[in-house]
Amino acid sequence: MNPSPGIQNYGVVLLVMAMALVLGIMPVTAITVTDDAGMTLTFNATPTRIVSLAPSNTEILAALGLLDRVVGVTDVCDYPLEVKNKTRIGGYSAISIEKVAAVRPDLIVASDLTPKETVTRLREIGLPVVVVAPKTIDDVIRDCRLVGELTGTKTQADELATNLSRRIAAARLFPLPEHPLTVAHVVWHKPLYVSGNNTLQNDVIVLAGGVNVFSDRSGWSTVSLEEFLMTNPDIIIVSGGGGMDSSEKDVILEEFMTNPQYASLSAVKNKDVYAVDANIISRPGPRIADAVEEVTRIIRTVDKERAASLPTTVPPAKTPGFTAIAAVLGIFAIFAMARK
Repeated sequence: MNPSPGIQNYGVVLLVMAMALVLGIMPVTAITVTDDAGMTLTFNATPTRIVSLAPSNTEILAALGLLDRVVGVTDVCDYPLEVKNKTRIGGYSAISIEKVAAVRPDLIVASDLTPKETVTRLREIGLPVVVVAPKTIDDVIRDCRLVGELTGTKTQADELATNLSRRIAAARLFPLPEHPLTVAHVVWHKPLYVSGNNTLQNDVIVLAGGVNVFSDRSGWSTVSLEEFLMTNPDIIIVSGGGGMDSSEKDVILEEFMTNPQYASLSAVKNKDVYAVDANIISRPGPRIADAVEEVTRIIRTVDKERAASLPTTVPPAKTPGFTAIAAVLGIFAIFAMARK
């Protein structure tokens, strides 16, 4: 006796749901979100073919276990290593519309570095684009949840966001220096390009217990050599790696430690210039928690070294014998004056 069509369909539904649970994919129904560009979009099905237009967004997707659904990334997406086998669709500002369309995505995750004309063109040809462009660490955590909601991985996103929040909060449990240490973050050195307030790096410095010497500047900006020397930060954090140079050495760190024009800086004299991987401290993705932890360790290390180098002054011990003699002489003097 063959099972009825209703029973067969019910069995298929159960099978699909079981497969979804195994793969960590929960179907979505008409999810409406507002992205970081203020655009409201509605998705009627769980995306299964995703293109990332920024390394930070690729890292968010990877942290949510979604690399198997990523079908295209930019030329500069390099983490985790598995992305090297993904289809390349161009750079930040030179994205190939044809290559993106060829992989048939049902979700494109853009950033604020994606040219607006590119986003507009992709939407014109019917491709769904969500702009994920966190500006602060809180935004990073929020956007991890946003991507999780869009992709049916809400549980994983909640776990990721909770873990990031816990790690960052743990960094703040360290005792703060008695005298807060001033910190400068240098993005590049020709010209000097530093991180001011309203930047991810400022967040990192503050959460690590430091004071950004360029917090009076909005965003990233260039400063003159004279301005930098005047601030004389206790610690200098530089973006590690070749940066705009193709070399693999820490070119900014080397510049500070070898160029005589920086020799008067306290941080240089005390060898308190540190390179932090540019991809970790500059990308608004899950690894920003690594940056907070690393800068926290740097600040605590410098604080301990300074405390250990301070001279210990012991107050001179009083001599009881001399005090007693002085007291006796004083009594005799008073007695003699009274007799006169």
